[in-house]
Amino acid sequence: MSADKPSPRSAIGMFGLIIGLMLYAFLAASIGDLLIGTSLIIQTAYYILAGLLWIWPAKWLMSWMGGKNQ
Repeated sequence: MSADKPSPRSAIGMFGLIIGLMLYAFLAASIGDLLIGTSLIIQTAYYILAGLLWIWPAKWLMSWMGGKNQ
């Protein structure tokens, strides 16, 4: 029985995921700093949206890494 080797997509995807999420976090925090003088409702809505928005690109990238998205 031979073990499957990870594809190059896995390495590329993990690198992209780490770098992408890091850049996204810095961007989201920078935009959040601009909201300091606004109401609590606007800030809360922004952080909820920003906290969920990264899921779709990450989901697509993980699907691509697995070879499901050609």
